[in-house]
Amino acid sequence: MAMRVVVVGAGAVGGSLAVKLARAGHAVGVVARGAHLQAIRARGLRLQDPAGDETAQLQASDRPEDFGPQDLIVLGMKAHQIAPLLPRLGSMLQQDTVVLPAINGLPWWYFHGDTSPQALAADGSAARIACLDPDGSMAGALDLAHIVGCVVHSASEVTAPGVIKANGQYRYVIGEPAHPAQGTAGLSPRVEALAAALREAGCDPKPTARIRDAIWMKLIGNASFNPVAALTRARMDQICASPGLLDLVRGVMQELIALTRAYGCDPQVDAEKRIAIGRGIGPVKPSTLQDLERGRPLEVQPLLGAPVELARRAGIAMPLTEAMLALLTELDSRTQRAA
Repeated sequence: MAMRVVVVGAGAVGGSLAVKLARAGHAVGVVARGAHLQAIRARGLRLQDPAGDETAQLQASDRPEDFGPQDLIVLGMKAHQIAPLLPRLGSMLQQDTVVLPAINGLPWWYFHGDTSPQALAADGSAARIACLDPDGSMAGALDLAHIVGCVVHSASEVTAPGVIKANGQYRYVIGEPAHPAQGTAGLSPRVEALAAALREAGCDPKPTARIRDAIWMKLIGNASFNPVAALTRARMDQICASPGLLDLVRGVMQELIALTRAYGCDPQVDAEKRIAIGRGIGPVKPSTLQDLERGRPLEVQPLLGAPVELARRAGIAMPLTEAMLALLTELDSRTQRAA
């Protein structure tokens, strides 16, 4: 059954998914800005990958308010760009609309659906990650019952307005924020339906009953490789060829793996396996380096600030990750002042 879909933020990640879903017959619109928006309106959105070259003609606007009710809303912008847009999604929301934040790092909704002791604040209310949602306005702007978690494993880049180049791997781990009770399993109907739609669109969906495990698994790589890439301007293959940089990456990974377990999740990998995954990516610029080269704000808090906050809350020392946070915060600040 065809879905009505809007991708808010049709950049590398969101734009790739928009083209795949549109070519599969879904009614897809995109929210974009500037030259990218103008190119999409004039020529469509073009996706280049090893399997070929596809162009999708899409309804495009810079205003979420221009779209009516949707079955699926994909949030494809950077995590720090989401807060001001959440109150603007109202015209697209129905009772059963799925909101899929395809973002890096720990998400603002992280504790939603979590029944563990760590999910409660000292006063017994639902915990939140303060550096991501300081006053709770994000949680208040969108009913979190709409959320289905998503972890993206795909390398892509906007190479020109209206053009995205991808590596051809469209793997999306998706799952409900509420993990099943110990000893039970199963997927919700909406996760199964979304996985089927992604599969039919030529993607590689991986539905899971434990989305937080998948979030941490990717974060272990992003929070180690991405800051090193931004600070050194090195691609993934160059980092992996440097013993000194790999030692630093390995140390950050080991801290994050310990934190993952402290919050009751399975990291799914050890440091050596996660490094091997990074090595297999090849000569790719991580998204943080791409943002730096374009003068854009960096994803400091979702990648580093949030895990450091959770570590301090749990009384866990993470000296290397804290050092990375300080360095990337300063780099981001200087880059934005110079812009």
